[in-house]
Amino acid sequence: MGNITMGNISGNIQRKINTLKKRNHSNRGAKPINALLIVDVQYDFIDGTLALKDCPSHHQGEQVIPIINKLLNDIHFDIIVYTQDWHTPDHISFHENLPLRAHLLAKDSKKVDELKVFDTAIFLLDDEAKTKKLRVEQILWPTHCVQHSHGAELHKDLHIVKPNKHRQVVNLFKGNDSDIDSYSAFWDNQKIRETALNTKLKEHNVTNVFIAGIATDVCVYSTALHAVEYGYRTFIVEDACRGVDVTNINLRLDELIKRNCVIVQANEIKDII
Repeated sequence: MGNITMGNISGNIQRKINTLKKRNHSNRGAKPINALLIVDVQYDFIDGTLALKDCPSHHQGEQVIPIINKLLNDIHFDIIVYTQDWHTPDHISFHENLPLRAHLLAKDSKKVDELKVFDTAIFLLDDEAKTKKLRVEQILWPTHCVQHSHGAELHKDLHIVKPNKHRQVVNLFKGNDSDIDSYSAFWDNQKIRETALNTKLKEHNVTNVFIAGIATDVCVYSTALHAVEYGYRTFIVEDACRGVDVTNINLRLDELIKRNCVIVQANEIKDII
């Protein structure tokens, strides 16, 4: 791993809480049904337009791949989910598309010529029934993971397993509504539209959800929040994740622990499942 700061859990108290929860989560008696969610291991986040190495963390996104592959080879998961950001060319999250929605900026938002990449714009968008306006705060990212582009593909070195009678495999595409971003694999950012993920997990009676991938403080974090909300025993595989900003990674991990999510390392999973 070199000298890269991963964004480990901050504070002795939080570490103790996490250890206690880990023990509790791994001793429930009934045979668990385990899902591995592999979040957004796509070219654009590794060496493309939104590569983590160019973000404040300077993380190397490709480092998650051998760890995830080892999990896939060494541990039986009952269901494996590969998620992909899958944006339309005119997506609201792209800084270059800002002029398309300049007329939708809220009065208290920065103006088009003031907003830079990674700034937050505030839009007023119609709700589903077009009866009221939704206030949408949107981080403006570089264009990334455009549908059917090379950057949106899963990295070639990531092991793509085949389904069999003992293991289900799901490919989940998110963020494909041009006006609403979707960090979580369960919901869009406004929690208006739900993906099929929870239904799939419930169909297979999943109890434990392990989450790995990119980015710890964005899509991994959001997915974990919703997994906890749905009542799954939720685990972040910390060494199989990389993120955007180390400070935010620490804050997000601490918040997840408080919400009853457990932070584990890949080599601990066998003892849990």
